[in-house]
Order: sequence, then C-alpha cells, then structure tokens
Amino acid sequence: MKKAIAILRAHKVLTVIAAAIVIGGGYYWYASAHGSTAVTKYVVEAASQGTVVSSVSASGQVQAVSSIPVKAQNSGNVTAIDVKVGEHVAVGQALVELDPTNEKKALAQAEINLRSSELSLEKLQEAPATATLAQTEDAVTQADQSLALASSTLASDYARGYDSLGSVFVDVQTVMTGLQNFITGKDLSKVQNDPDAFVSLLPFYLQAGAMPYRNGLQASFAAATQAYGQNLTDYHALSRTATPAQLDALFAETANTVNAVSDAVAQAKGLVTNIINNFPASSSTTPLPPLVNTYQNTFSNYIQTVTGDVTTMSNLQTSIASDHSSLTNGALSLKEKQDALAALQGGPDALDVQSQQLSIQNAQIAEQTAEQNLANDTVRAPVAGIVSAITAIVGTPAASSAVTIAADGEVAQVTLNEVDAAKVSLGDKATLTFDALPDLSVAGTVIEIDPVGTVSQGVVNYNVQVGFTNTGTSTQAVKPGMSVTANIVTAVRQDVVTVPNAAVVTQGGASYVLEPATPVASGSLASAASGAIPLPQGTKSVPVTVGITNNTVTEITSGVSVGDEIVAQTVRSGSSGSSAAGGTNALRALGGGGGAVFGGGGGGATRGGAAGATGR
Repeated sequence: MKKAIAILRAHKVLTVIAAAIVIGGGYYWYASAHGSTAVTKYVVEAASQGTVVSSVSASGQVQAVSSIPVKAQNSGNVTAIDVKVGEHVAVGQALVELDPTNEKKALAQAEINLRSSELSLEKLQEAPATATLAQTEDAVTQADQSLALASSTLASDYARGYDSLGSVFVDVQTVMTGLQNFITGKDLSKVQNDPDAFVSLLPFYLQAGAMPYRNGLQASFAAATQAYGQNLTDYHALSRTATPAQLDALFAETANTVNAVSDAVAQAKGLVTNIINNFPASSSTTPLPPLVNTYQNTFSNYIQTVTGDVTTMSNLQTSIASDHSSLTNGALSLKEKQDALAALQGGPDALDVQSQQLSIQNAQIAEQTAEQNLANDTVRAPVAGIVSAITAIVGTPAASSAVTIAADGEVAQVTLNEVDAAKVSLGDKATLTFDALPDLSVAGTVIEIDPVGTVSQGVVNYNVQVGFTNTGTSTQAVKPGMSVTANIVTAVRQDVVTVPNAAVVTQGGASYVLEPATPVASGSLASAASGAIPLPQGTKSVPVTVGITNNTVTEITSGVSVGDEIVAQTVRSGSSGSSAAGGTNALRALGGGGGAVFGGGGGGATRGGAAGATGR
C-alpha cells in the first residue's frame, strides 16, 4: 500500500490526468443520459449572381531575367515584323504579324454557323403559319380518304374474287370431266382404255417414247382430282362474307388446283401430240383414226381455258396483295400526317429546343475559339524589355522563337504540383507578393511553363515563370532571390449563379444543395441571412451541376437559379439537463477554465453548452 502511494506521489501529473479522464467520461455519460433533444437550425440565403474567380497559388523565388523567347502560337507565314532589334517594348505590344487568311475564314464560318443555329432555334420556336397549319390539316384529310379508298378497294376485290371462283370451277369441272372420259374411255379398243390404245397405235419400237406422257397423265390427273375435290368442298363451306384470311386461303388453294389441272391437260396433249408426230407416214400403214386429231383439238381448247383461269387467279392474288400494301401504307401515311399536325398544334418539343440551345452554345464556343486564333496571329510581348533578336522572316513560317526579349527587371519562378499545373496556361494573369515586402503587390503574366515535370519522392512538380507586368519605381525594391508567392488566375466566370462553398455537398461524383422544403417568408429570410432559423418542414435535396469554385463561392451551372433559397449552413445545438459550465476542480486544474479535456480552455465545450456549427 505504501509503495502504491509512493508511486502516485511520484507521478502526480499522470494521476491528475487519469482522474480527469474518468471524471470527464462520467460527466459525458451523465450529460448524454439526461440531456435534452438537440435543436437544428439553418442559415438560409438566396442564390446570387456574381463573378467567380478561380486561382491557384504557388511559391518560389525571384530570378533575374536574361532573355525570353517569344513563340508564335499559330503556324502561318510571317507578313510583317513590327519591331527592331534594340527597341524597348511594353507588355502586349505587337511584335510579329502572321498571315490571318485561314483564321479569318474560320471566324467567318464560325459566325455563320452561330447565326444558322440561332435561326434554327427561332424557326423551331415560332408559331406555325396559318397556311402551313391548313395544309397539314388538308394532308390529314386526304390521307384519311386514301385509307378509306384502299379499304373499300380491298373489300371490292375480295367480293369480285369470290364471284370469279364460280366460273373457274365450271371450267375446271368441264376439263376434269373431259380428262376422265379420255382416261377411262374405250373408244379405240374394247380391251384398252384410250391412253393405252393410243400408245398401241404406234409400232412397238416407238411406244417407249410415248409412255412417259401416258404415265405422267395418270399421276397428274390423280393429283388434280384430289386437289379439285378438296377445293370444291372448301369453296362450298365459305360464303362471300368470309374473313379476308379465309378468302386468301381459298384463293391460294384454287390457284394450286388450276395449276394441277393445267399440268394434267398438258400431259394429255403431250401424249396425243407424240403419237401424231411419231406415227409412221407409210402407204402400207393404216392411217391414224380421226379421234386422235379430235382429242388433240379438245386438249388444246382445254389448255386455253385453264390458262385463262390461271391468269385470273394470279391477277386476283396480285390485286389483293397490292390492296393490302396500299392499306398498310395508307395507315402509316395517316399516322405520319396526324403526328405532324399534332406537332404543329402542340408547339416545339422541349428536347428539340434544348438540343438546339446546346448547338448554339457549341457555336458560340467555336466563334470564341476562332476569335482567339485570329488574335494569336499577332505575336505580342509577354513582358517589357529590349528586343535582343529577331528570327522571324517575312514570307516564311514563324520560327519556334520568333523574337527574343531581354526582359526588364526580374521574373518569379514558382513551383506547381501536377494538378494545379494542368489548370494554368500561358498568358494567365497573376498577382505577386513578397515575404520581404509585405506592402508590395505586383501584377504578372505567366510567360513559361515547363513542358516536362520534375519527379521528387513520387511527386511531380512543374516550374512556372511569371513575368512582371508593371515595372517601375514600385518594383525596384524587388531583388533576385527573394521569396515570392504567385496567385495565378485560371478562370473567371461573370454574371453566373453563385452559392457559398459550404452549401454544396458532393457524394459519389454527384453534387446537390439543400433547399427549404417550403419557401421561407421574406421576414424570416432576412433573419436567416444573419442567423440560423428553424425550418419546421425540413429541407429537400436539389441536384446541381457545378462550375468553377474558389475559397468562398461555387458557380452553379444548372439546378439553381438566382434568387432560389438555399441552406448555406446547418447549426445543431442543445443544453444538458444540468449545466456543465465550469466543470470540476480536477478539470480546472488541467484546463484553467473548466471542461478543458473536451473543449479547450473556454469552459463547457462538452455535449450541450455553446452551439456548434457544421458547414454543408
């Protein structure tokens, strides 16, 4: 026990700290268990219109300038040299002129494209002319009438086609009866049917040539008989009021039947013709019976009849297919005309308007780029100084270094990391300040950026030279080697929607701001701008697209307009059930004013106590 007491006396500071932690933890538990509900208030502001200036800052040293090569940004031929060696030039003074022909053409084309895009938007948004609207309405009426005519024509062709089937079946029945009489008849022989008897009229050595016709006749007649029988049954099962699909099937079946009958007749005529053509012409041979020629004429007539029926069915099917096509095209034409009329009556489509507005923005950017390219045809001095050399030659392309200037005074060489270096361009404006001259501020211009960075311990840095824009007595105090800080302006947005940086929340690559769920009254809004107020209805998230930002405000390119109410700050506060101000003696011993373990030296910075603010 005495040993423990001796250890505690030897380590009094540690003992006090341990006691303070225990007491503080107990107090925090008590305050948490007995504390009141926190109150959330909001600082509400209106989004404003203003200018956002984005910049990067870098430090380095002042260096004496020996010479600066001035490069042409364009590649045209030199048309004029505006300075002489030994001449003193000011910042921005013209040094060399390049042929502007291509840049002028590009600018003219960009201006034409911009005007064309603007006219397209105007045309898209203008109300349709009365004559145009009337013409479109007439087109709808005509398309409707054409569709009705196509439908009527189709119905008429179906009715005509059904009526024509009667005469076709009469022809087919006549032909089939004649074929059957020939195939089963015994007009030449009591023991042979006519086809076999006709073959027997030929000498035995010639009969083999006729047998294919005889066999073909038997097979084709059997197929025609089967097709005709089924076709006739289907015909009697339907009427002229049958559906188009049923009539289409009947017409196709009838066309197949007629073709089958036509094949059978062709085989019959082929048989008779073969016998007539191959019968020996000899005085000793008995002449062919007259019946052979009679059947040849009969079969020729049958072929003519069936051919007419084949043509009738083919024309009928072609007409109906054409009618269906006209009906489909008519329906599509009517829908197209109706859509065109609805588009005229409903005004321009919102997406079309937005697309055309984006086209205008692209055309404006192209015009600005063309203007800058034209301006770059004049090579200007980035710093003040003496022209020490001119390598440009009139009539030839500009050299990599058209003019060399021995600059007045010094330049500031600063170092940028790779992220900031990517934002900086030649010609960017800068403000220079000096540790040794706290009351001096010098304007500058970026005149050189290292094309290749320097890697040190895995970090890539780039040297950037900033030339002094204003020289004179005010900069005489600046000496080479002095420490310098350059604030380089990388972007400027004027007349844009701005909100405080704390108002923008970014998560998962998307940004949003909080707005009051219901509008804040004008009187309350004035209070909200100077202090936090409660919002009984809470807040809502509004997705936004952000532009450039600086240390205080962020540009909003979409999602919020000027005057919209946004939450600039969320304030959460509350008081514990028993005051924690002052703390315990042990805590005072450590913090001087109470509550030092949790709040510093100001007293009562534990849970409860003074209000705390969090930025959004």
